[in-house]
Amino acid sequence: MSQLTSRAAPATRVASDAAQPGQEIGPLAASLAGIEADTDPDSRSEALERTAKSVPDANLRAVLDSLVPFQVAAASELRQLLVGRWAETDAPAAAAWATQLPEGAARHDALQQVAIAWANTDLPGAVSWVRALPEGESKQAAMLSAAYEAARTEPLTAVELARALPAARERDELVVHALSQWAATDFAAAADWAAQVTEPNLRQQLLAAAAVASADQDATKAATFIAKTLDPGAAQDGAAVAIANRWAQHSPRDAAQWVAQFPDSPSRNTAQRDLVALWTTQDAPGAANWLNERPTGTLRNVGMIAYAQALTQQG
Repeated sequence: MSQLTSRAAPATRVASDAAQPGQEIGPLAASLAGIEADTDPDSRSEALERTAKSVPDANLRAVLDSLVPFQVAAASELRQLLVGRWAETDAPAAAAWATQLPEGAARHDALQQVAIAWANTDLPGAVSWVRALPEGESKQAAMLSAAYEAARTEPLTAVELARALPAARERDELVVHALSQWAATDFAAAADWAAQVTEPNLRQQLLAAAAVASADQDATKAATFIAKTLDPGAAQDGAAVAIANRWAQHSPRDAAQWVAQFPDSPSRNTAQRDLVALWTTQDAPGAANWLNERPTGTLRNVGMIAYAQALTQQG
């Protein structure tokens, strides 16, 4: 078990009475030791929640100060719970506390929690705050967190935040996610924005994501878009499979006819397998009739196997 050690720091009790500078930190250390020793994930989570709830709002800063020196996972998890709670009610105060921490894991985690909570209650305020943070890994983490929250309601804001981040896998994943959210409500604008991206691989990912996100509204248009816009390769193949799956949910025969036009490839086989499996659960006779109309070959064989497996799973 990890040892709970602490350098000299203001002592805090996890209790309802206000913390005083002279109090011992024994109760806090004991709580953390018990949580750290708990190997059951559910029990551990419940204990953390109970401990966090036992801290009154008036004690949040004092308890957080006392948690900083502890170098165990339980302390880090409790700190994140408390910072997030503080930020929900007083984001500027929680942000001020987080930004005074030295660069490192504690600052990194605290800024993320503030960014998430603040973005949920006041997105413009959170965006202004993260943009003004000193450059560093913690700022980048906070911007990512704020942007992911923004993507749910303001995807364009998320995209703009992402543009300020250095090129990295995390940034690209954020942009793809945010653009997908945007394309679901305004495909034309999202696709136009994606087409202006200068990085070729990222541009292909974004255009594919936009097409897939729009397929629920107009699968035919999405299919035509990827055929005309995307270069042959992984992005186009993945988008084709995803569009076929969405199309099949409301018009499986049309989706199947489209998939049948693909060149013979692993991607076509994947699309055919997924489509027939879904179609069989919705309309087994319709799927069987379409398969029987296919000429002998790989496409028909893949479909027949998927059909049989889907029937078996239905029992």
